[in-house]
Amino acid sequence: MTRLAVTGASGFVGRETLALAARERVEVVGVVRSEKGAAAVTRLGARASVVPRLEAEPLAKAFAGAEAVVHLAMIGREREAQTYEAVNVQGTRAVVNAAREARVPRVILFSGLGVAHYGMTRRCTNRYFLSKLSAEVELFRSDREAVVFRPSYIVGPGDGVVRNLLVDMAGGEVARVGDGRYRMQPVAVADAAAAVLASAASPPPGSVAPHRVFDFVGPEPVSFQAFVERTAAAARAAGLPADFRVREVSIEEAERAAAAGGFRGMGPDDVDILLCDEVSDPAPLVGLLGRPLTPLDEAIATAVRGAAATAPAR
Repeated sequence: MTRLAVTGASGFVGRETLALAARERVEVVGVVRSEKGAAAVTRLGARASVVPRLEAEPLAKAFAGAEAVVHLAMIGREREAQTYEAVNVQGTRAVVNAAREARVPRVILFSGLGVAHYGMTRRCTNRYFLSKLSAEVELFRSDREAVVFRPSYIVGPGDGVVRNLLVDMAGGEVARVGDGRYRMQPVAVADAAAAVLASAASPPPGSVAPHRVFDFVGPEPVSFQAFVERTAAAARAAGLPADFRVREVSIEEAERAAAAGGFRGMGPDDVDILLCDEVSDPAPLVGLLGRPLTPLDEAIATAVRGAAATAPAR
């Protein structure tokens, strides 16, 4: 039995990881900020530990006895006191220090696919990607074994990308930034959870190189426009409204709106992530899992069915 400690356990990837761990009979401590999060962790069959802030001392108590820490409690957009520096960088430093204090040998970190091109391409050179790069460095400079996943978009029941597209489709219009030819490489959240358990359990700590990095991408790159079309097909198959028009918004207009307070819920860094056109080779991830990745259309269909199950009756 492998015991894991998971920060951000009540979030999108955290919930899937806890559900899979329960099915695999892996003992998990879910670290969350609130009693509401703790209730969600308990419902998924894990033990909850409430740690309101990412601070080393309380985290070390939550991590006690774990064989690996999975660090998911990071942010993709700054809001008031939740800055990239405070959460992504200093929070990761606290997690690493807590893992050392609790004698946890391995830390598994979720970063971002564009990190490797920071300073090389415009869309990967912003404060968000810098914070993810800095978080990786915090872990790499430590004496803990590091497993870093650099995801593209992760899709599944509850993911923001598919959910927002379905809302727009139901409203009759999808706003597309630019021509939609920029690529993404979505990966199923079920594969994310499986990768977490695989990287935590095998091979045992001390038997591999101290640092391993995986570009966490799905089986095929796809343009944003094609992703919209394939999501629409899945929506129609699930009986959801998908009669809509695509309204093209210039990149400049989207950037101005994002900088002024938000473009359809997206900040400037979100626009960069959308347009960064980052893709990679899924073979190392396939090797880690020991099986093929979930096909893209299956991942999208699962996300759409999840949205349909929670949608209000029409």
